[in-house]
Amino acid sequence: MRYQVHSFVKQVQVDLLALSDVDLCHTIDQWGPGEAPSGLSHEALQVAWTALGYTSTPAETAHLSDPSGMMPEAREQWLAPSAQHLRRLLTEMNVQQFAQHVIGLAFQSLHATHPEWGDGSTFNAHLANYLRWMRRGPGKGHDQRVRRAPHR
Repeated sequence: MRYQVHSFVKQVQVDLLALSDVDLCHTIDQWGPGEAPSGLSHEALQVAWTALGYTSTPAETAHLSDPSGMMPEAREQWLAPSAQHLRRLLTEMNVQQFAQHVIGLAFQSLHATHPEWGDGSTFNAHLANYLRWMRRGPGKGHDQRVRRAPHR
């Protein structure tokens, strides 16, 4: 892995781990466990979500009310790990594992809505900046504490 790529992947890992537990879980969950974005095989998705501590449950059959009489669709369900378990797994990943599992999922999820982020190191830099914005920016994520004026 080239130094620049390695550096940006490591920065994304640091910035992701700096999020609150709520924001960390919400961010990973937004990347869609169990969904099959273009570019990643079903097997690659299973490996990635398992590496992140998600567990697969037996596929449920969704009974869609389709007048065409098509067969019901089976959907794989994924149960999220606890925030502490997810954080531990992310912390223990080396740069190559993090790039494969986490950056791959983030890219597949975010590239469609942010094509201007490009790919490779450019995408990683934008992702790191986005994660920093989540932590420090407007609204400061989902775990913002309300400050009260001191009692007099």
